[in-house]
Amino acid sequence: MLAGLIGAAVTLAPAPGPARAQAPLSAIDWLQSPAPSASAGDDGSNADAVDGSTHPVTPDTGDLWVRDIITMQSIDAPRPEAVGLFPAARAGLPAGLWGATPAVELAALLRALPTDTLPALRRLGLALLMAEFTPPAAEPGAASDIARQDAANAFVLARIDKLIAFGALDQAAAIMEALGSTDMALRARAFDIALLLGDEGPACRDVLEGTPPFTGAAQRIFCLARDGRWAEAERLHAQLSEADRLRPLYRELLAQFLDADDIMHGDEPPPWLGEDYVQPQNLSPLAWRLLEAVGAPVAAHGLPVAFAHADLRGTIGWRAQLEAAERLVRAGALPPNRLLGLYTERHAAASGGIWERVRAIQQLEAALERGAGAPIGAALELAWPLIVDAELEVAFAALYAEALLAAPLEGAAAQLAATIGLLDADPAPAARRLADGDARQRFLAAVALGAPPEPLPGGATVLQQIVAEVMGPDLSDLPDGLAGQIAAGRAGEALLIALARLDGVIDPNALGNALALMRHLGLDEQARATALQALILERRG
Repeated sequence: MLAGLIGAAVTLAPAPGPARAQAPLSAIDWLQSPAPSASAGDDGSNADAVDGSTHPVTPDTGDLWVRDIITMQSIDAPRPEAVGLFPAARAGLPAGLWGATPAVELAALLRALPTDTLPALRRLGLALLMAEFTPPAAEPGAASDIARQDAANAFVLARIDKLIAFGALDQAAAIMEALGSTDMALRARAFDIALLLGDEGPACRDVLEGTPPFTGAAQRIFCLARDGRWAEAERLHAQLSEADRLRPLYRELLAQFLDADDIMHGDEPPPWLGEDYVQPQNLSPLAWRLLEAVGAPVAAHGLPVAFAHADLRGTIGWRAQLEAAERLVRAGALPPNRLLGLYTERHAAASGGIWERVRAIQQLEAALERGAGAPIGAALELAWPLIVDAELEVAFAALYAEALLAAPLEGAAAQLAATIGLLDADPAPAARRLADGDARQRFLAAVALGAPPEPLPGGATVLQQIVAEVMGPDLSDLPDGLAGQIAAGRAGEALLIALARLDGVIDPNALGNALALMRHLGLDEQARATALQALILERRG
């Protein structure tokens, strides 16, 4: 059933060579699982609920957190914690990775997965969020069905929210579709995703017609208006505003949205638009779309990466599309071929910044088509520093490593092509090219091939020493803490903790522990890719 979605998931095995655009992939750090807000009424009533129900109130982000809604599930239905887009084995992961760790503990660890880390680690994090695993253990003492369901919901919601934080909107939507859940928090996430992808038709049908009734008042007013039922939308807005059951942010935005005469099309912001309205923490997807609709759009490039998808809708300029695609490719949420399609769409009409990257890629494409070594080498040496500036090295390798290794390059260009090849999904062909190179090249080649890395003359860096110890043919010993977690059936927990410690600037010791753990769990390919990226790429967080 999900086979068609698997190919559109994270690029677990990027196709080599300069292929053209594929179907887009798609993930909001602030979109965490919202807790009940202190601004709810004294009786716990939801100020934004349409029906006066007593659920915790919608937070300022506009996301719903509705608990204690009764849901039904057929006896033979899969447990929601087990639903994914592909089997764990496809990503080289054991199906029983979660082991004995309770679902609630895993949910907190999934939320801590870093997004600012090496590309190989982002890719592993995405695989952990999307794969099908054996459901995690029940919370000790969670005897009731309600407690178990709460733990399952927390686990699923953590996965969805973290996918959104990665910019992986299509993947998050696919998991929710497979779940078919009536959980209000998941339905609210689906609505937000639809707004960012520009596909709110089905989401609005759920808001207006779904069961149980959708409890978000702002969403309902928006969807009524979108459906052409303006009188109903205005009547509901007036009723809820008078009863003080709409958030001030939505009350003002929806008032402007419903009053077509007040829509602002000039260059100056409207007088009612205060600074609070455009702060990222206040900009839910709905608030962002309402601002766009009333003529006061907020640029997506300053917002969480999930908003970048909105700039790929084709309703905005080429530069904004390019910048959005680069952000999403860096995040691992969009295949490099989609970015290549934009790079080669037309001729750059300006100079500097991203336009130089566009020109360089187009020159490299033209040189590869002609097949002559000297022009390819010149184009490669021009393009590579611009790719490094944008931190798109791994995406570039996925697109061009195979073609560059097959090109008749010489000298520095040939060495550069081989180094780029080490960043590809299969680094072995490039590693064999470097096996007779200088000491650093031989060191990198040994890491890529799983051979004992030779000592570097003049002394190695701390990172190189640690990689040499961990990435040889034999498995290195694990620290007692990690070994104990594996022995206790908590391997997945240990892996998530190790990944959380690799956020931003990479600490060599934390990296060494993570590499050793990955190899003990059979993730040799992921460990090699991580080690090579740590050695080749310059990342400072």
